[in-house]
Amino acid sequence: MKIVLVRVPTIIDASASTAPICPPVGLAYLKAICSKFTRQITVIDSVGNKPEVMRVELGSTSFRILGESADTIAAYVPVDAEIILLSIMFSQDWPYAREVLREIRKRATNAVIIAGGEHISAVPEFSMKSAPEIDVCVLGEGENTLHALLTHYQNSSALPTEIAGTCVRHPTHGFHSNAKQARITSLKEIPDPDWDGFPLAHYLDNEHGFGVNRGRSMPIVATRGCPYQCTFCSNPLMWTTLWKAREPEDVIREMKIYIEKYQATNFDFYDLTAIVKKDWIVKFCKMLIEQKLNVTWQLPSGTRSEAIDSEVAGLLYASGCRNLSYAPESGSPEILTLIKKKISVPKMLESMRGCVAEGLSVKANIICGFPDETWAHLRQTLWFIVKVAATGIDDLSINQFSPYPGSELFDRLVKEGKVELNDEYFESLSYYSSMTNARSYGNYLSSREILVYKTLGTALFYLTAFSLHPSRVFTTILNAIRGVETNRLDKTLNAYFSRFRAKPNASRKSLKPPRDSENRPDAA
Repeated sequence: MKIVLVRVPTIIDASASTAPICPPVGLAYLKAICSKFTRQITVIDSVGNKPEVMRVELGSTSFRILGESADTIAAYVPVDAEIILLSIMFSQDWPYAREVLREIRKRATNAVIIAGGEHISAVPEFSMKSAPEIDVCVLGEGENTLHALLTHYQNSSALPTEIAGTCVRHPTHGFHSNAKQARITSLKEIPDPDWDGFPLAHYLDNEHGFGVNRGRSMPIVATRGCPYQCTFCSNPLMWTTLWKAREPEDVIREMKIYIEKYQATNFDFYDLTAIVKKDWIVKFCKMLIEQKLNVTWQLPSGTRSEAIDSEVAGLLYASGCRNLSYAPESGSPEILTLIKKKISVPKMLESMRGCVAEGLSVKANIICGFPDETWAHLRQTLWFIVKVAATGIDDLSINQFSPYPGSELFDRLVKEGKVELNDEYFESLSYYSSMTNARSYGNYLSSREILVYKTLGTALFYLTAFSLHPSRVFTTILNAIRGVETNRLDKTLNAYFSRFRAKPNASRKSLKPPRDSENRPDAA
């Protein structure tokens, strides 16, 4: 079989100068499955090929995207491709993903197009209706389902109507969803991500990554799933509530491979919730310390605080962890109950203080604008923000609530008629971190009030933090001048000022899209 794997561009907010430029680890896991069937694999990483922001027009709507244009992506696709896999993780990317699908279908008229990712898993029938180019949707965890699909197409061209974890376009019966695919319980059986054919040099040489820039960063996944059921999160639908951890030695073995093969010096853990069980993280840290790999690692996507006490915090730092994020979301007990965020605020603050004492750079994530949130709730969160700043953590971000498809709150707002699946809604999902655009889905807060609150809360945090730790002002200014990153504020300022710094010619050259030959099947 001739297989093509495609990462679609990402839509970003109009006020954003850039967006996280991260290697697509999920697609690399799927490539490892494809490699069991064929060596004729073409990888098209539209973001890695061209990590630049551009404006595109779709009808009367203008979008800003990070990555290559649809026609450029389609030009990479071999005309005789048989299977084309598209990863569409974020619903905000859907409007342009449709354009990519149209261009690919024009290029490869006979290929079977399979789409997967969190967006597809959440709204498969909608996706297939609005993008008739899709033949099969993969729902949830993809490895076993993809293996079954490739086995089927290796022997038959018939419609796969009985493969678990899929939704297919039936020629006479409309859309047909098969039984759910069971979660993989033995993570040891999953092959390592296959990075051959991906433009990793574009990420590594330019020090792109999800977390703070601490050198050549590779993504890694140590655990899968999350045992919690927050109402704003699509995890229960995408992954279920089963949390499974890899054996610590397997994670370290993969890290060693990347150190040797790619000269990696830092690892960004992409886990939904990495630290759930204390015994697992203690074992992992102790083994990492014993191995003396001399690397850093971080948890930029957030984790729970329950298992992080002073002992764990010390082991995290000693093993090379330098940055981690907590996600309290709110300081209002009522809102925490409504969104099913099962945390203890006093224990989280205690955990933050312990991490700071051990030298870790900590960031807290807040969300505002939940459907039932009022200014009374927001005032409680403002006082919580002051307490958070007093713990000594470095960073705090306030993002607006966005009703992501697949989440409990999304389903509620659809029923209430407050969410309609159109391009305006999908684009609004890119506003989550914007300081100039917002869209309210609540009953008590306007879009303008959300923006005011985000500005007020952010200013309150940093004014409190800098007042209690005045030396940080000078450190932050010095880091901005030198282009050094130790925390998320440094990263934000560096992204802003980098636009005014001259880029070396070598760096400019490395950001060019790869030559056509680099995306040919024999390169994979």
